[in-house]
Amino acid sequence: MDIHEEYVRKILSNNSADGTLKSRESNTVEFKEAFNKNSTAKYGKTMAAYSNNRGGYIIFGVKDKPRKIIGLKNDNFENMSQEQFSDAINSLFAPAMEWSCGTLTIDLPSSDPSGSHRTLKIGWIYTEEAEYKPIIAQKANDGEKINSGDIFYRYRARSEKIKFAEMSRIIEERTAKEREGLLKLFEVIRKSETANLGIVNYSNGKITTPYGVDVAFDRKLVTQVLKKAKFIKEGSFNETDGIPVIKVTGNIDLAEEVPVPEGNPDETHPYIQKQLAEMLAISTQDLYALIWYFKMKESKKYHLEITTSSTSKTHKFSDFALQFLREKIKEFDDKPEELEHIRQAYKNRNKAGGNS
Repeated sequence: MDIHEEYVRKILSNNSADGTLKSRESNTVEFKEAFNKNSTAKYGKTMAAYSNNRGGYIIFGVKDKPRKIIGLKNDNFENMSQEQFSDAINSLFAPAMEWSCGTLTIDLPSSDPSGSHRTLKIGWIYTEEAEYKPIIAQKANDGEKINSGDIFYRYRARSEKIKFAEMSRIIEERTAKEREGLLKLFEVIRKSETANLGIVNYSNGKITTPYGVDVAFDRKLVTQVLKKAKFIKEGSFNETDGIPVIKVTGNIDLAEEVPVPEGNPDETHPYIQKQLAEMLAISTQDLYALIWYFKMKESKKYHLEITTSSTSKTHKFSDFALQFLREKIKEFDDKPEELEHIRQAYKNRNKAGGNS
């Protein structure tokens, strides 16, 4: 049996001889005779009060005065669109509340002398205590006397605007939770034996680094790299003193590893074009065609232009350029016509007025 259903059954099983419920409304329980879609704001107010306290139940199918189980008279609760209900309460309050709902049937003795039983259906909504308090009204609702910025709290079976003592406790608890999180982070840093750790924020796609530079990324491509660091895959080589790195571990799938665009060019871009051609076992003319066709000189990932004098420049290429070209040449083994197309496009580039 579901833990919430079990709890609701326990509340409803505590009856006096005349069928009146002994259980009363409380900080965690509120009774409603029926579910009405037009009362969503009222339910949301109660749910926000629960979220800011310790969580609680709204139980439908129970009359409050006198407290008797009458059961749901229609299918409004069962036919409720949970998606629409969530949208409605989360448009009224933020951050989003966590809740669940369900129905159950109970058998009660009938007033008929025959000793028969009545089967009644009950609905319930359980709202969890919020992880990040407070839950705040983000727009007004005149019917429920809700103003933007209101914070509700559950007091003695009533949902009311929060008082100073409870608000102060929420702030203290949130501060303590943040402090605990920082202590755990510091412990991770201590165990890693380095203070040069960055913070990855998946919600905004940023890596905040100890060098004061924010690196933007998405799931498969690092689009901006820390100036004085390299991304390395775990186990590819050992970290050495003086070389700051970002270690990529776990299941993160990097589409490419990014070289350091500002550093010693002889280390980041070690190859001149002649060396590339020799290592790729292709003619320099084919190399020029490939570099032009794939626009490799437009990306520092592949190419740097080094000024050696007032009239002379040298073109240097990275390991990524070498790897990229090797993969392309391997593809041309199966499709030699594509390489021939690139050669012809390179020869005709001036006639065409641009890239093919």
